[in-house]
Amino acid sequence: MTSNPFGEFRVECYNAVKNAIVNLGFESSQVNIKFEIPPPSIDAHLAFPTFTFSRSFNISPKKIYDEILKFHFKLVDNVKLTAGYINFCVNIKRLADILFNSISKLDEQYGFIPAEKPMRIVVEHTSANPIHPLHIGAARNAVIGDTLARLLRARGHKVSTHFYIDDVGLQVSVAAYGFSKIKSFKLSMKPDHFIGLIYAITNCLLEIWKIKRDLDNAESDEMRIKLLSKLSEWVSIANELRERNEKLFDLLNEGVNSDPDPIRAVAELDLKYELGDESVKSLIREMCSMCIEGFKETLKKINVYHDSWDWESDIVWSSLVKKVLKGLRETSFVYEEAVPIFDANSAANKLGLKEKLGLNVNYEIPKLILQRSDGRSLYTTRDIAYTLWQFRNADKVIHVIGVEQSLAQLQLKVALAALGYTDLAENFIHYSYELVSLPGFKMSSRRGKYVDLDRILDEAVERAKMEVLKRNRNMDGELVDKISRMVGVGAVRYALISVSPNKKMVFTWDRILDFNRNSGPFIQYAHARACNILAKVEGAFSDYDSSMLEDELELDLVLIVSRFPEIVTEAADTLRIELITDYLYDVALKFNSFYDSVHVLKSKPIQLRNARLQLVNAVRIVLSNGLSLLGIDAPNRM
Repeated sequence: MTSNPFGEFRVECYNAVKNAIVNLGFESSQVNIKFEIPPPSIDAHLAFPTFTFSRSFNISPKKIYDEILKFHFKLVDNVKLTAGYINFCVNIKRLADILFNSISKLDEQYGFIPAEKPMRIVVEHTSANPIHPLHIGAARNAVIGDTLARLLRARGHKVSTHFYIDDVGLQVSVAAYGFSKIKSFKLSMKPDHFIGLIYAITNCLLEIWKIKRDLDNAESDEMRIKLLSKLSEWVSIANELRERNEKLFDLLNEGVNSDPDPIRAVAELDLKYELGDESVKSLIREMCSMCIEGFKETLKKINVYHDSWDWESDIVWSSLVKKVLKGLRETSFVYEEAVPIFDANSAANKLGLKEKLGLNVNYEIPKLILQRSDGRSLYTTRDIAYTLWQFRNADKVIHVIGVEQSLAQLQLKVALAALGYTDLAENFIHYSYELVSLPGFKMSSRRGKYVDLDRILDEAVERAKMEVLKRNRNMDGELVDKISRMVGVGAVRYALISVSPNKKMVFTWDRILDFNRNSGPFIQYAHARACNILAKVEGAFSDYDSSMLEDELELDLVLIVSRFPEIVTEAADTLRIELITDYLYDVALKFNSFYDSVHVLKSKPIQLRNARLQLVNAVRIVLSNGLSLLGIDAPNRM
């Protein structure tokens, strides 16, 4: 029994090429034997390009090909030489025997090949500010990070998922300032939504207060006109926020405007928290904890869980930030200009990092200010300390953070190397992703305008329910709700990762819940169809004959299903999660064509019927295991 059916074919091709090279009088180590998957126009399943070897050793491709033909093959059906490529075709019927045996033995573990050297890996993801609900952008972060963790675990790595609670900084202090004014106020809504509304109202009121102060001190009519325009905009926002909850708005308005200088009060709150003032710690931790409970409730809905919730303030209050500052100051890359400044570009040049990091040698990495003039640390400095803390129990650390943080993450990596941790810098990965956009909507948490994930999920489930009821008008109501939740959540998760992370994603319902093309429901529906066929079978179907499989559609299915372990391995090792979504779509597409065109249950003789049932079962397991990697449920009915 093998865990990698297509890999058996690949090994045979490799041995044939290696044997040919040795027989031609060369060492196999002299040749990098790598295979390519030929394009669909080429009638082959693996191709060995001979160009480099032929040129280097003055050996014609024909001589290599002739030597390969002498090899005793078991799985290879035929070998052809075409334009410098030696193309190998697999015997798909023999491959089917290996596949069906592997599937029967491995079942839920099919596709998951353990890595030769398992690692301890930290995947930090989601890490949203605890001042408002998770929005659709944070959802992409969460689903990408969770899927990465699932993929890496499938390869046998020991993965720990972390949420970095960003509880230090001015935004949190603004929310906490507002929270301090209405602590006794009770509002019947999710705690993260409650904190989000407090933050938006407080920020709005502070902006209005600042503008009014600046108007009193304006020295020109031009300045007054600009300030009045800004004031009009913020007053309009204030009216919108008051409509959401008049009592809360009025309480906050009274609290902010009774303060002689609310801006200074927020700054003092910010400083006191970083210095560890106990009363401020109690206030901010209480507020953040409320928001985090809301986060956990939302993340549970999309099957996302974290192993560790790490407070940024704990890093600040420990000695780690001071050690980082001291260590960097002792290098030749930090100079003082009222504040300590890290010359990241000089460090990268001297340490030879630019080529390793894939940067143009002429690219000038901006300098990094390490500390404020009042002694407060800055985000990236704290992040350096946090990353060192993560590496205490990890061989590799992956930060899933938006592409807009690329510079800060680059500076972090250079700082690690400057501190002498070159090995850690090489094993630190910034897994960046582009933003999610919703046509016709512009988000701004400062203005209280965002599309929260809770609302997205609720709408997805309702839309899924309408689709499920179209297809099953007599289905039990409880079952409809269960399937609708599976489909709705699956649709959102799939949409957030089916687009390559380095591309922007446009969130539209017509694409996300389309049962007829590339979407989560499309793949779930293919799985339900496979289950439907198998549910009609009485008894086992172990008496099969793979040599009876003749239809081109079923042979294509055998081939693609046999490649699942290689796809999972490549996706995990290269961190390209979109390989899984692309692959599952191809499987579902091919299976639907097979389902519509090839008789299974009525096939004769019985050995052919059973071979086709084995294939249907293989598709079911691949779709189920693949969806599990994506954190998506695989319903048996839809």
